[in-house]
Amino acid sequence: MEEKSGNENLIDNLIKLGLNPETHIKNESAVLATKDRYANSKYVLASVTDSIYFLAYDSGRSYPSTGLYASIDLPDEAEYIVYKRSWFDKFIFFNRKKVGIDYIDNKLTISSSNWIPKKELNAESVDLFLRINKKSNPYSLILQNDYLPMIPMFKDKKIIGLETRTWLYKKEDLKILLESGNTLLQKIKNKL
Repeated sequence: MEEKSGNENLIDNLIKLGLNPETHIKNESAVLATKDRYANSKYVLASVTDSIYFLAYDSGRSYPSTGLYASIDLPDEAEYIVYKRSWFDKFIFFNRKKVGIDYIDNKLTISSSNWIPKKELNAESVDLFLRINKKSNPYSLILQNDYLPMIPMFKDKKIIGLETRTWLYKKEDLKILLESGNTLLQKIKNKL
C-alpha cells in the first residue's frame, strides 16, 4: 500500500473535520527568474465560516504556511505581526511596539512600523493565542494589506490571519487551528 502525501492527508483530514477543501496548483516554468512568488505554487483552501478561511500554501521557494484568514476593516496603516515573546526578540525585532498593558507586553512581541493593536488585543485574546502556541506549532498573528493576492476573495483587502510556517496535515494539529484559531479571529473581529 502506498503511503499518502502530506497534501492528501491534509485534504482527507479536512474532509473528516467537516470542511470542503479545494486544491489549487499553479506551475509555470520560466527561463528567467520571475518576481511572481506564486508562479509555482500549491494551496488548499476551505471555508470555515462565512468570513474565515483555512489556507495551506507552499510556493516551493519560501516557507510553507498554514493558517486561518479573514478580511478585516482597519485603516491602511494598520499592519503588524504578533509572536509569542522570546528572550532573543530584543535582538531581532527593530519595530517592536508595546500596547501599554504589561501583561500583553511581557507575553508578546508586536512588530509594526506604526500601528499599535490596542483594540485587537486584550488579556482574553492573548491567553487564547498563547494556549494555541503551547498546544502545537509556533503561530503568529498577522495583519497586512493585500496579504494573499492569489486568493480571489482576499485580493486588494486587509487580511488578519493566524498562521504557522509549517504545512499542517495531522488531524490533531488541524483541529487545534480550526477550533481555537476560529475562536481567536472571531474575538478579534468582534472587538472592532
